[in-house]
Amino acid sequence: MKKKEYYYGLDQLRAILMLVGVMLHTGSLVNDYYQWNYVSQYYQNAAIHDFIYITHFFRMETFFMIAGFFSAMVLIKKGQAYFMDGRVRRVLIPLISSILLINMFEVWFSVSHGLKNWADVKISDFIVHSWFLLTLMMISLMCLLPVDRFLDWFGRRKIWTQSAMLLFYMFLPYGIRFVMTRFVVPADDAPLLYSMLGYFVERTLHYSIYFFLGYQLYRSERLKEIMRNQTIYRIIALVAAIGLLYQYSLIGELETQQRSIANYAVMLVVVHLTALATSWTLFGFFFKAHFRPSEA
Repeated sequence: MKKKEYYYGLDQLRAILMLVGVMLHTGSLVNDYYQWNYVSQYYQNAAIHDFIYITHFFRMETFFMIAGFFSAMVLIKKGQAYFMDGRVRRVLIPLISSILLINMFEVWFSVSHGLKNWADVKISDFIVHSWFLLTLMMISLMCLLPVDRFLDWFGRRKIWTQSAMLLFYMFLPYGIRFVMTRFVVPADDAPLLYSMLGYFVERTLHYSIYFFLGYQLYRSERLKEIMRNQTIYRIIALVAAIGLLYQYSLIGELETQQRSIANYAVMLVVVHLTALATSWTLFGFFFKAHFRPSEA
């Protein structure tokens, strides 16, 4: 009988990222960058938030990379029907349930207690943190396309062709928005349309980069060998550290700066490069570590 695959290290990485998410949102209560309901003149500490907020530059991207890896495993071993059945039960149903039972209650509570007017309620108020499930479901539907054939074709291209295609894909969601605002309808005239664009298109395209990196990592022995190469691993880890330190130095500034299109484009590349390098570094460490749970 073939030995069952189990990736203890990746499970533990996923658990760590979940706990860090709790710390991140808790730290948001004691800093100057958010206007949350909790306000205290005694308990304000931006340093706590800043220290935790650095994980915001890679945490969700790493989640999607892990999701892509395990999605490839399920698709290869069980097939599309089994995979989609699991996605409906584990992603789509929880998504709908959270919107109907939790998020809609929050909207009702906010409006009924005078915290917000119905006129100010947006689609984001109904989705809130369920966006992760929505995006994961959208990317899962992409897996019904001939993704394997495309990834095999992509893997045979030269590195410069791959880099150019990746850059194009990075800019694609923002290019769509730019074209729509310039030639279709201004964002202020169609807030619902652009909100839907953000949730269903932009986030899907953004996070699919990391999902399909993890997806291809499961499929490709060549990529696994690259991940095991210590020299390459250290270089990527160094890139991750530099990118994280640079973005950390900008916390609290990016929201207030007026940036040119060129500056915005460069920053977008930095954001993706940092997230890719950090996700790769974390994934590689926990993939190779293969920690086993205690038998006690």
